[in-house]
Amino acid sequence: MTKRDTYTLLELIAGYYEQFEVNQQKIDNWHEVLQPYEVEELRLNLYRHVEVSPYPPKISDLVRKSAAVSRAIPDCRDTACIVPTSWKPAREEVVQAELAKMREILGITRGEA
Repeated sequence: MTKRDTYTLLELIAGYYEQFEVNQQKIDNWHEVLQPYEVEELRLNLYRHVEVSPYPPKISDLVRKSAAVSRAIPDCRDTACIVPTSWKPAREEVVQAELAKMREILGITRGEA
């Protein structure tokens, strides 16, 4: 991204948000951070931001990652792809030994509630 692209992007933001002022220092500062990004990606993120926010975007709003890397909770189909299919349950002896350890820690004796 060139400095001219940064200026154009900031002018676009100023067009959408009257309170957003563009000056040389802001251009320099934003360009320093936005330099490695593609102009079209930032422009699309700006359009998404304009649709949902009455406030001018911060740099972090424009460089946000796509939803594919968000903290979304996977549904059962996503989980099925993530969990390996070669998973084997523990042997019955191991399960019973671990349950016995838990009962001992909790002070539970067999047969009592």
